[in-house]
Amino acid sequence: MGRTVPTYRQALEERLKRWDEFGRLLTTPEERAAFETLRLGARRYVAQATYVGSPDLLESILLSVLLDLARRVPPDGTAAPARRGRA
Repeated sequence: MGRTVPTYRQALEERLKRWDEFGRLLTTPEERAAFETLRLGARRYVAQATYVGSPDLLESILLSVLLDLARRVPPDGTAAPARRGRA
C-alpha cells in the first residue's frame, strides 16, 4: 500500500516547481540569482520542517527562507541595499 500524503520534501518540490514560471520571467541576472538563493534557502531546512510537521507548507517554506536570509545578513546589519531595475 502506498503513501496517500506526500512527504514534506515532495510537497516542497511541487511548490517550487510551480514557482518556476515566475523565475523565468525575472529580467536581470541579479534577480534570477536572488530567486535561486530563495529556492535554495527553502531546501536548506527540509529536515527541520519535516520534523516539525506543520500542516501549513507555506509557513515552513517561509521560515526556512527567512532563516537562511537572516544567516546571510552581517551581524551589524550593514548589508548593502538591493538594487532594483536595469542598469
